[in-house]
Amino acid sequence: MQGRILGVKKSTILQSCFWINCALWLFFTLFSIFFWKNYYLWFFIFCFFTGLQQLAKSVLFKLDSACYFGFLLSLTGGIGFVCYFVGLQYKFFYFLAAISLASVFTCLFTKQTLHLFFAVIVFVSGALGFLYCLDVLNLAVFLGIYLTFLFIFAVVCVILYARYIHRR
Repeated sequence: MQGRILGVKKSTILQSCFWINCALWLFFTLFSIFFWKNYYLWFFIFCFFTGLQQLAKSVLFKLDSACYFGFLLSLTGGIGFVCYFVGLQYKFFYFLAAISLASVFTCLFTKQTLHLFFAVIVFVSGALGFLYCLDVLNLAVFLGIYLTFLFIFAVVCVILYARYIHRR
């Protein structure tokens, strides 16, 4: 009985999660419209609950793509809430951090190092861009550091890829 958990089919559990997430999405969307008077928060609520649905699918059926997509949508929804309530500047860098965290979490759960490499490049790109927007780095220093990082990252990836092909 690989398709069952405690005697219940996995697809039935996933369908139950779907209806619970739909009900919660509807409740929080209406709550944000009528109580907070925010007509744009529905998107982040939708992202969050769709991400939870994908994470449930990932756990039940051991799918790495659903794991990444679930973490990405959940973190995007969470960052959207935080940006709305705190009023942060340079919001797009926080969304880049969400992409990086989704890759790190997926790497931890699925043991795929490609996600870790992607997380590093997205995080460093976002961090350097954030420092440039805060006027900590001028354009010449930003481009010098960023292009050097990209070159070193590309060389490391080529070396690791060559070692991987050589092992096979």
